[in-house]
Amino acid sequence: MKARTRRLGVALAAVFAVALLGAATASATAARDASLARRGVTLAVQRHWLASDEAQRYRGDVTHALTDISRLPKLRGRVIAVQLQQVTALWDSYTKPRALALFAQLEENLAYLETHIIPPGRIDVAADDGVVYRWFPDKGLEFHPLAAFGALNAAAVAQDTERTGMLSAALVARGVPRGNALIWEYAFPFGFGKPPWASGMAQAVAAQALGRSAALLQDMTLSMAAARAYAAVPSLMMQLSAGPWVRLYGFNREIVLNAQLQSILSLLQYADDTGATDAAALAQRMNAAAQAFLPRFDTGDWSLYELGGGFAPADYQLFVTQLLAKLAARTQDPFWVAASQRFHGYYYDPPQITPGTPPPTIYPQPTDGYLDVAQIPITLSQNASVSLAVAGQVTSFRLTRGPHALTWTPPVGLAQGTYPVQISATNRAGRRSTAKLPPVVVAWDTAPPVVNAQLQAGTLAWQGSDPGTPWLALHVDFADPNCVNPTQTVDLAHQTVSGSAPLTVPPGTWHANLVATNSAGLTTTVDLGIQTG
Repeated sequence: MKARTRRLGVALAAVFAVALLGAATASATAARDASLARRGVTLAVQRHWLASDEAQRYRGDVTHALTDISRLPKLRGRVIAVQLQQVTALWDSYTKPRALALFAQLEENLAYLETHIIPPGRIDVAADDGVVYRWFPDKGLEFHPLAAFGALNAAAVAQDTERTGMLSAALVARGVPRGNALIWEYAFPFGFGKPPWASGMAQAVAAQALGRSAALLQDMTLSMAAARAYAAVPSLMMQLSAGPWVRLYGFNREIVLNAQLQSILSLLQYADDTGATDAAALAQRMNAAAQAFLPRFDTGDWSLYELGGGFAPADYQLFVTQLLAKLAARTQDPFWVAASQRFHGYYYDPPQITPGTPPPTIYPQPTDGYLDVAQIPITLSQNASVSLAVAGQVTSFRLTRGPHALTWTPPVGLAQGTYPVQISATNRAGRRSTAKLPPVVVAWDTAPPVVNAQLQAGTLAWQGSDPGTPWLALHVDFADPNCVNPTQTVDLAHQTVSGSAPLTVPPGTWHANLVATNSAGLTTTVDLGIQTG
């Protein structure tokens, strides 16, 4: 007992030591990140990128982060540590706009996680200046240029001058100069992309939102910022066979439908507000490419998120549907009008269920592989999750659009009778339809087969009728009319219900009987008369 107690104590001590080591390692990593971040701030001051008051603010953010890493519950502290790592990853390039974006994001995470638990899913949080931060699991609240400029677009459309002025100023302050362009950076790793990376779609929306804001506020500074936002768009394009396509993610070549459609609309609006003919011309070339490639995204009842990829999630399908409606309304192009109507039906219309030919009567008893189950034919207008209800039994299927035969297996011992059939289908958007189909008739094979037969010139021919059996077991008994010779039997094994087979009559004179047995074991005897061999 003492030995076991000692072993338990040693084991617990080991676990505690590992936990302490892990905590110490995390603390040491955070301390190194903090030291590097402070070094970066000092370097930025020396290079005249940051003023002393900005440097003081950002050093305070680092100290605050270290305190929260050690003080907050473990999961929240871990997020703060990840945020500090993001700040540190760009420590040697704290230009004024980049530093503002990075450290303001760290501040937003500190404020949020000090008063909130880890969110269960995606949320957007707007800071006091209106800048939008989106929650990413294991990363925290991330500055999200696309969402932020979407918010600016909404403010400008609503003609909210106060909100538009505050948010546009905050976003312009975060724009990183690159040549004659302004780039709004994503500071977190995503897929194969390493920060900082940019989005062509976000840049197009930025040009649109800043152009709208400039028109609303009559602010030439915002007009210049809009032009610089647009200046980055051509460099975030890829050339396809049909024309230019926007890079949703600047680090890869994914051909994403919603990004192209949104960017076309954004650039057309930007051109309207600013008179930028180059943007209008690019939008027209992108429009031609989108029309050429749309059939490859269109599955006939839904769309692909990206070319060569899987079906779009429901929220992106709705987004594409809305974008097509805007393109149709703006351009009045018959192509976009037809596409908008088609996609509207994909998302909003429930799947149509067209019944096929009613199934034949089934004979589940006996189980002989023939008409044991019902094949219920339907045609679906869309991919759908389908539930089939017969005789109190519900069977589920996941089906593509088009014709299908649904197999229904009756439960053991199901009584004979006529059973109503109901089917429901739910598409990817959650739209549901129901239909009543022709009933399934269940019968038991309780009658022997009906058979007519003749034996002539060495050939046995028979015509049978037995709807519940796939075959007949046949044999012919040759009995001596004088009861002198023993009966001889010729086994013909399983045969089709109607058919013929060669049959040699044994030497002598015989009274022949054909015996036909169905799969239920029920027998019919047919008198073939006197036969001579």
